[in-house]
Amino acid sequence: MGQLTAVERRLAGENWNDDEVFEALVMAVLSAHTDWSKIEQIQGDLGHLFRGFSLKWYAGLTDAQIGKRFPSWFRDRRAGSMALDVNLVGLAGAARILLDHGKSHGTAESYFTSLVHDCGADPILAALRLGTAGTYKLPTLGVPLAAEALKNLGFDVAKPDRHVMRAIGSFGLVDFKSRSKTQKEKNVRAAPNPTAKRQLSAMRAVRELAEATDKRVVFVDNAIWLLCAKSGLNLTNTELADIPDGSAFPDARPGDLNGLIESWMGDEDAEDQRETIEHLVRALDENRLSDRKLFPKELKGKSW
Repeated sequence: MGQLTAVERRLAGENWNDDEVFEALVMAVLSAHTDWSKIEQIQGDLGHLFRGFSLKWYAGLTDAQIGKRFPSWFRDRRAGSMALDVNLVGLAGAARILLDHGKSHGTAESYFTSLVHDCGADPILAALRLGTAGTYKLPTLGVPLAAEALKNLGFDVAKPDRHVMRAIGSFGLVDFKSRSKTQKEKNVRAAPNPTAKRQLSAMRAVRELAEATDKRVVFVDNAIWLLCAKSGLNLTNTELADIPDGSAFPDARPGDLNGLIESWMGDEDAEDQRETIEHLVRALDENRLSDRKLFPKELKGKSW
C-alpha cells in the first residue's frame, strides 16, 4: 500500500506537502469498514474526484456539497461503506483544522510531526491522541484510522483495527479476556472489544514482533492484514491461533511465529519463500470481485 516506501521517505528526511497530507487522510478514511479491493479498483480515479487531493478545496466544501458529490460516486462504483457518508463530512472538518494549522505553522504536516515529537517520538501515543478526545483529536478519526493516517504519512506504527486485534489475541501475544470460549469454539472471526487500553496493547505487541523479526512495523502490520482481511487469506481465529506452533503454515519454522514473517522476505530458504508468496498470490486473486487479476500469470517476472 506504499506505506513501507512512506516510512523510508520519512527516515530519509523527506516532507509531505499539504495535498499529500490530505491524500494520506483520504486513504485512511476510505479504509474504514470496507473490503480494500473495492478501493483499490477505483484508486486511480480518486485524484480527480478530490481535485488532486486539494486540502484547501475540500476544506471549503459544505456538508451539502459533500453529500451531493461524493456518496453517490462511491455507491455507483460499489465502493461505499456503512460509515462513508458520515466520514466524508468529518473529513472536511479535519481538513479545516489542518488548513488553519498550516496557516499558523507553515504546513499541515507539522500538525502530525509536532504531535509525534510531543509524544516522545512514539507514533503509538500519537495515534491515541489523534483518535481520542483532546487537543489533537481530528474529526472522523478514531484510533485505528488515526494510526492508518500516520502510516500513510511515513510513521512506523500498526493500525489496531479488528484484523490486528484478533490476530494478536489469537497468536497469544496479548490476552484479550473479552473473547468468550464460545467465540473460539465456533471458529469465527470475532475481534475483541476495541478499548483504548487494548488498542495500545495491540500496537505495542506488533512493534515488539517487528523488532524481534528486524522488520518495519508497517510491514508486520500489512502481513497481519494479508492473513486476516477478505482481500487476503481471511483466516479464522482458530487458524490464526495455529500459526505460532507452525500447524497453519507447515513451511514456516515450527514453534516460531517470527519464521512466518521472515519466510516472506528472507533469502535463507527460497523454496519456502516461493510457496508462501504463491499461496498469498492465489488467495488475493481468488477474493477479487473483478475479473482482472492482480497477478496475471503472463506478467510474472515482468510487472510482479
